[in-house]
Amino acid sequence: MSKIDKEKEYINMLKVYMGILIALLISDISGTVKLFQKEEMNTVFWFGIASIILLSLAFIRLAKYAHQKIDKLEDL
Repeated sequence: MSKIDKEKEYINMLKVYMGILIALLISDISGTVKLFQKEEMNTVFWFGIASIILLSLAFIRLAKYAHQKIDKLEDL
């Protein structure tokens, strides 16, 4: 397997991880919104807010890393 094929496969795996993060983020947001609508602002709600922030930051960081890898493909 050539180096460019390995890099492409690695980028595809990053896309899978980004998809998993998006699915987790959507489900977390929907659960937190349901708690907000019921006016149940307990510890679960605040853990939901914290996890939304953490998942968003993880997604942004992973997206930046994927873009860097894609930009490196031009050099190969």
